[in-house]
Amino acid sequence: MVVLKHPDRRVFLALSTGALIKIANQWASIEPQRLSGVLNGRRVDAALLAWLESRADGLRALTNTNAPECTELVHALLRTTIGLIDKATYDHTTEGRLHQVAASAAQCVGWLHFDQGEYAAAQRHWIGALHAAHTADNRDLDAGILTDFAYFATWLTPPPVMTVSLLERAHSRTTSPAARALLHLRRASALATLGGASPTSRALIAAEHDLERAQPGTTPSWAAWVSPADLSIDAGRCWLTLGKPQRAEQSLSDGLRMLTSSRQRTRSLVLAYRAESAMGRRNFEAAATDARSALDTALTTDASRCIKLVDDAVKRITSRRSHPAVQNLHAYVRIVIPGKPSRR
Repeated sequence: MVVLKHPDRRVFLALSTGALIKIANQWASIEPQRLSGVLNGRRVDAALLAWLESRADGLRALTNTNAPECTELVHALLRTTIGLIDKATYDHTTEGRLHQVAASAAQCVGWLHFDQGEYAAAQRHWIGALHAAHTADNRDLDAGILTDFAYFATWLTPPPVMTVSLLERAHSRTTSPAARALLHLRRASALATLGGASPTSRALIAAEHDLERAQPGTTPSWAAWVSPADLSIDAGRCWLTLGKPQRAEQSLSDGLRMLTSSRQRTRSLVLAYRAESAMGRRNFEAAATDARSALDTALTTDASRCIKLVDDAVKRITSRRSHPAVQNLHAYVRIVIPGKPSRR
């Protein structure tokens, strides 16, 4: 099994999806291993530790809406925390809290790399985050990182059946209703990609039920962003994957109306999904309109992952160049993305 003590080491190559999920499943089935011994250096005092924890929570919230601006801050927090773990002196309780900060920061850094299409770096940081969360014995955070692994697998390729098993295992490691709702949504996406309409529907219903049970103070920070908008958006994506464009469009439109204005990365993806659902209904004008809005929004986020998904959707739509609205979209793309080759 791969063990990464320090999340910022650059020693791992990109893993295949199957290997990544296998590693995550191994982590999910073992108990935390505590670091042994006392390190030489200065003692971590209560004020410094509280400051680090506060910064970790604050930066996690900011990276959901201002990722490019927060990149250096999150990296600095991770480097600082790892340095303290390596060189400082602390007691057993402080050790766990430091590893929890490192896990949270490494998870955020993983997402920053993922959004830029730097998948090997994302994997390395999530593996490190998973190890740190285990060391801290934080099962909620542990479940959240396992969820990231599963999302990664579903995003890139048709996920292995093991992805569903991983999410079920992660579900048992958290008692938070909102966190469980997110796990159900991830499982629904995996099931949809695997072609299971009935299991997907059941997972979506379970997600809605759990989110309705969420109470203030019961949600870990990694799941704090989950909202009714995400339920509708993920449901729409599932129905689109399952070849039900009309049902997908209704769910995506509902989600788009509820989505907060700060979540522009998500908005760009929803618009791209809705454009594809319109294409499935042969509504070329609606597809072109949403695709253009998706592209404009994605370009403002500076997130390579979002831009690539939207660009792929636009390519599929502009392949039907016979409709005037699609011709206009194709011309617009060549203007906003200079040097984009013409597809003849």
